[in-house]
Amino acid sequence: MSQFLEGLAHLITQGFRHTSLDCPSILMNLSGEVKIARVDCCIPRQANRVQASDLAPVSRIMMELMQNNAKNDGAVGIDDLERWSACPATIEFLSAITSASSFEELKNVCEPPSNFALHISTRFIEDASALIAFFQTNRLHGCLPRGTATFWALNDPGQNSTIDQTMTDNLDLLITCHLYHENYGSDHRATYSEWNLQARSKSTTKARKVYDRADWTKIGEQVTQQMSPWKEIRTRPALDAIVERLMEVTAQAVDQFAPNSRPSSYANRWFTPDLKAQQVEVNQVRRRWQASCAELGRHHPTSMAAFLDMQRKRRTWTRKIEKAKSSHWKRFLDEAGEGKLWKAATYMKPRETWGCVPALQVEAAQLTDNEDKAQALLDSFFPEMNPPDPRPPDVTELELPWQPITEPEIQRALNATKGTTAPGGDSLPMLVWKKLWSHLKSIITSIFTASLNLSHHPKQWRSAKIVVLRKPTKPDYSIPGAYRPISLLNTLGKLLEAVVARRLSFLAEKHGLLPNSQFGGRPGRTTKQALLVLSNAIDRAWYKHKVVTLVAFDLKGAFNGVNKTSLNSCLQARRIPTIARKWIASFMSDRHASIEFDDFRTPMKPLANAGLAQGSPLSPILFAFFNADLVDQPVDHHGGASAFIDDYFRWRVGSSAEANLAKIQTEDIPRIEEWARQTGSCFAAEKTEPIHLTRKKREHLEGQIVVNGIIARPSATAKLLGVVFDQELRWKDHVQQAIKRATKTTIALCGLRHLRPEQMRQLYQACVTPVVDYASMVWHDPLRDKTHLRHLNTVQRTPLIRTLSAFRTVATATLEVEPHVLPTHLRLRHRAQRTIAGLHTLPRDHPVWTALLRAQKRRNNIGSYARFPLAEALKTMDLDRLNELETNDPRPLPPWRADAFTKVEIESDQEIARERAETARSTSDAIVYSDASGLKDHLGVAVVALDASLEVVGSEQIQVGPMDRWSVHVAELIGIFYAISMVFRLAHQRSSGAYGRPTTATILCDSKSALQSIQNARNKSGQRIVHVILLAAAEVQAENIALRLQWIPGHCDDPRNDAADRLAREAARPGKTHPFRPLLTRENAYIRGNIRAQWEQEWKSSTKGGHLRKIDNTLPATYTRKLYGSLSRDRAYLLTQLRTGHNWLSTYRKNIGYSDDNQYVCGAQETVTHMLVDCLRLVKLRRNLRKEVGDAFNSVWSLLGGSNEGEKGKPDIVSRAKTVNAVLDFAEASQRFRSRAPRGQPNNGSGN
Repeated sequence: MSQFLEGLAHLITQGFRHTSLDCPSILMNLSGEVKIARVDCCIPRQANRVQASDLAPVSRIMMELMQNNAKNDGAVGIDDLERWSACPATIEFLSAITSASSFEELKNVCEPPSNFALHISTRFIEDASALIAFFQTNRLHGCLPRGTATFWALNDPGQNSTIDQTMTDNLDLLITCHLYHENYGSDHRATYSEWNLQARSKSTTKARKVYDRADWTKIGEQVTQQMSPWKEIRTRPALDAIVERLMEVTAQAVDQFAPNSRPSSYANRWFTPDLKAQQVEVNQVRRRWQASCAELGRHHPTSMAAFLDMQRKRRTWTRKIEKAKSSHWKRFLDEAGEGKLWKAATYMKPRETWGCVPALQVEAAQLTDNEDKAQALLDSFFPEMNPPDPRPPDVTELELPWQPITEPEIQRALNATKGTTAPGGDSLPMLVWKKLWSHLKSIITSIFTASLNLSHHPKQWRSAKIVVLRKPTKPDYSIPGAYRPISLLNTLGKLLEAVVARRLSFLAEKHGLLPNSQFGGRPGRTTKQALLVLSNAIDRAWYKHKVVTLVAFDLKGAFNGVNKTSLNSCLQARRIPTIARKWIASFMSDRHASIEFDDFRTPMKPLANAGLAQGSPLSPILFAFFNADLVDQPVDHHGGASAFIDDYFRWRVGSSAEANLAKIQTEDIPRIEEWARQTGSCFAAEKTEPIHLTRKKREHLEGQIVVNGIIARPSATAKLLGVVFDQELRWKDHVQQAIKRATKTTIALCGLRHLRPEQMRQLYQACVTPVVDYASMVWHDPLRDKTHLRHLNTVQRTPLIRTLSAFRTVATATLEVEPHVLPTHLRLRHRAQRTIAGLHTLPRDHPVWTALLRAQKRRNNIGSYARFPLAEALKTMDLDRLNELETNDPRPLPPWRADAFTKVEIESDQEIARERAETARSTSDAIVYSDASGLKDHLGVAVVALDASLEVVGSEQIQVGPMDRWSVHVAELIGIFYAISMVFRLAHQRSSGAYGRPTTATILCDSKSALQSIQNARNKSGQRIVHVILLAAAEVQAENIALRLQWIPGHCDDPRNDAADRLAREAARPGKTHPFRPLLTRENAYIRGNIRAQWEQEWKSSTKGGHLRKIDNTLPATYTRKLYGSLSRDRAYLLTQLRTGHNWLSTYRKNIGYSDDNQYVCGAQETVTHMLVDCLRLVKLRRNLRKEVGDAFNSVWSLLGGSNEGEKGKPDIVSRAKTVNAVLDFAEASQRFRSRAPRGQPNNGSGN
C-alpha cells in the first residue's frame, strides 16, 4: 500500500506540474523517502466517486510508469507523464482522491491492484544540505508543530524521531495539520492536513504613476479648491486633521490626473511578435500530439510522428528564444546612453543568493514564522536601552533666537531635495510637492508654522514604513543583527524636518555649538578630513618616537538608541530654543511603524524605543548634538578623540603601550561609561578594537583593557571609517582589501561586454576607481610606494582590455593612452593634489588646518624614519599658489533670510528674453548692463548705465586677471557685484531731491550660469563672490530699491550690451583691480595640466606601444577617446587591432605562435600597412576606400585617426571619424582581422 501511494504521489507531482492551475506546494513522505508533490489543480467540492472498474486504465498506465521509473533510476520522462495526465480516467481518479472525506475513503480509492507488486529500494541521503537549500530556495515551511515525532520504532519501543515532514510554501492556506489518530500497524505515522483551496484573486500592487504626463495645473487647482476655505490652525487635533486632509486630497488628485504606467506582469522586453506566433504553433502541435496519444496510444505511428514534429518545433522555438534574449541584451547595452547607462550598471551588482529572510536564530529559539521574524527584527532595530540618568544642564547663557518660518526658506529646502526619493505610506514622492509648490506654498507654510508653534509634529508624519535590508558581507544572515532598517517616511513631513535640520545646522556652525573634532552630518566635515586629523596626530607622535594606542568604540543602536530626554538635555545645554526642543520631543514621541520583508508586511504598531528615524534628514544633526559631550575632548600631544556620526574613536599618545592602556582604562573608559549611563546609551564591548600604532614590534600585543566586564586585547588591524589600519601603517591590508573589492567590481563590469568603449570607460571611472582611490591621501605616498602601485596597476589593466576589446598582450601604457585614462600613479597623485587644493580653501578655524600647517613644515624634513603622505604630496605642489587661493566657507547662510533680489529672471527663449529686457528698460528707474570678456589670456569686466538716447551716464571697468587663475563665469559674477554698486550710486543721484524714494533697478547680464549661481547659492568655487553679491543686494533693498536681475542674450545687436562688451575687452589686460582671491576651479585646471604634461613626458620616454607611436605621435590626446567613443563593440575591436598592431594578421600571429610564417597569400609580409595600402588582392575594396577618404589615403596615420603635426585635437574630429569608419568598413570586408586562433586551442590573444 505504501509503495503504491508513494508512486501515486510522485506521479501526481510530475503529471500536474505541467498544468497552469495554482495550489500550494506540499512535501509528502509516505515511506521514509522524501518526495515533493505540487498539486496544481482546483477540484470541485463535491466530486463523483470513481468506480473500481474505471481505474483499470489508471492502474495499467501507473504500473508501466512505475516500472519505467525503476529502470531509469527514478527518472520519469515528460512523454510518459503527459500521457498519464492526459488520460480522462486519471482526471476522475484524482477527483476522487481530493474529495475523500476520511483516510478510510482515501484507502479504498487508492487500493492497489492485485497484481501490483513492485519493489522500490530505499535510498538514504547522507548529506541533507541540498534538501535544506531546496527548502530555503522555495520558501518551504513545516506544517506540523516543531518537534512532532512521526516515526515510532516497532522493534525498539520508546524510540522516536521526526523523519517525515510536511512542507508548504503557503501557510496561509493551511487550516490544520497533525498526526492521524490511527497508525494501521506502520512505524510511520500518517499526517492529517486540511487546506483551504478556495480560489482567491491575485493581490495587485498599486500601479506606478507616470508623473511626466500628469496635469499639474489641474492637480494644484483641485487640491487648492478642496482645501478651501482655509482656517487658522489653533490646536493639535486641528493640525492633525488638516494634514490628513491635505494628504488625502493630494493623493486623490494625483490618482485622478496622473496616468498609470501599465506594464504587463507577463511582458518580457525581449519577446517579439515572431516568438508569439511560433509559440502558438508549438502549442497547437503539442495539443495534436496529446490528442493522438489519448485516442490512438503513445506508440501509434501517427502519435510518434506528431511527437517528433512537436519536438522539432519546440527546439527551434527555444533556440530562437535564446537568440532573442541575447540580441536584445546586446542592443540594450549598445544603445545605453546617459539614461540607460546606470540602469545597465545595476546588473554589475552581485545577485543575492537568498531569496528571503531565513529562519532567524534568537538565543536558543529558531523563528520561522513571519510574525516572529518581524518582532525579532524590530527588537534588533529598536533595542531597549538603559534608563538615562541625565544631569540638569548648567545653562548660564540665554537661548539662541528663533525666527519665524518663511516661504523662501521652505522653497530652498524643497529645491535641495531629490524628487525621486522613495515615498512613505502616502505614496507621494517629493516630486509632487515640487510641482505643486506654486499652488500650495501658502498652505504648506501655514502648516509648518502651526506645527512649530504648537510644538506638535503631525501624527501621520510620525508613521514609517520600514524596509529590511541586508548588511553586506555578513557571514550569517540567520542573526537579526545582520540586517538594517530603512525608514520610508512621508515626504512632506521630511520637508518640514529638513527645514528644522537646516536651522539647527546654521545655529551649530554659527555659534560653535559642536566640538571641532566632530565630523559627519555637518557641512564641510568629511571622512577624509577626520582621517587626516588622525594620521597627523599619529605622525606627530611617531616623529617624537611615541606610541599611539587607538580604540574604536561601537555604539549600540546609534540613531534608534537615542533617548529623547537625554537629547533634550543636550540641546538645552547648547542653548537651542525651547520652541525647537519641544517640537523635537514631539517628533520623537508616539512613533509608529510597519516592517516589510519577503512580500510580508505587518500592520502599523507603536514603537516603544523609537529614537531617531533612520530616513529623516533631521537625525544626523540631532545625533551630533546627542554625542557632543562624548566627543568633546582636546586633540593635543597627549591624545584626542573624534567621531563621524556614530563611529567614535579615542587615541592616547605615550612612551609605551602599557602607559597608554593605563590612561585609557583609568580615565577614558570611566568617562565613556559615565556618559553612557547619563544618556541611557550602551556600547558593544565585544566590538571594541584597541590597536597599538608603532613600529616597535615588542609593543604590538602589549596589555589589555576591560569594557563592561569584557576583555579587549590589541588587534593586528582595525577598520576605521573604511580604512584598514595596521600596527606599522604599512597599509598592506588596506591595499589588499581595496584590490579585492575593485577586482570584484571589475569582474561584474566585464559582464557588460556589449557596452560601447565610452560607456565602459565611464562605468570604470565611476564604479571601480573610487574603490581604489578612497582615502588615498592617508595611505598613499605619491613619491614612493612602488610596491603598492605594482599591485594596483593590475586592477586597471583588466577593465581597459575590456573597454577596447584589445589583445591581452597589449602593453598597459597603450591601453591607458587609447581611451585617455590616467595611469594609476598619476591618478592617485592627481587626486591627492586636488584634495590638498580643496583643503586650502577651508576657513582657518577648520581642524584640518592643523594637519595642513604641520605638513607644510614637515615636507622639508629629511631623514625621518616614517613618511607622512600628506607632507609627501605637498612636495609636488606650489605652496605660494595654494596660499593665494580663495576661501570657501562651508557654513550655511541664515535659512530664514529674505531673497536678495526682487526677481531673478532666466528665460530660455532668446526672443522672449529680448522683449522682456525692453520692457524692463521702460519700467525701471535704472538699467545697468554687465559683461565680461577675455583677450590674450586675460579677463576684463565692464558695467555700463545708459539712458534712452544711448548715452553713457555711468560706467566702470575692472581688470580681473589672467585666465589661468580666473574664469569667465566668475568674471561675470564680479561684474554683477560692481553693477549693484553702480545701481546704489545712480539711485542716490536720482533721489537727491527726495532721499529714500522707492526706486526700481534692473541689472542685465548675458551669463545664465552666473545668474543661476546667485539664485542657488552653494558651497563651491566662487562662493565668496556670490555671498558678497547677496549682502550688497540686501543693502540696496534696505534703501527701498527694488532690485531685479535678468538674463539677456549676448551678441544680438543690442547697442547697450555691445557697449558693455567693448569696454570689457578694453579692460582685459594684465593686472587685477578687485579684492577677490584666485579660484579653486582654475587651480584644479592647473593641476590637471601638470599631470597631463607629466603623462606625456612618461609616454614619450617609454618604449611601449611602438606601432602606435608610428601612426600617432601626439599622444596622449583627448581625440582618441572621441575616436573610440562612438564605435560599437565589434568596430572598436577592429580599430584596436589596427592602431595597436596586436591583431590577427600573419606577422603578429607568428610572434604569438599561432602561425609558422608572416606572409599573406600574395607573398608579401602581412602587416597593417600592406593590408591598407599595398595588397593586390584587395584592389577592389581599396578603390572604394580611396573614394571615401580622399587625400587621407596618402598616409597610414591619417587613415587610422592619428596625427603627425603636433596639433593635439585640432584636426576636424568629424572628418577624422568619417575616415576611420571607412577604414573599418574596409577592414571588416577584408575578413583579415577575424579571430584565427588554432582550432581546439583557447583564444588567449583577444580581449573581446
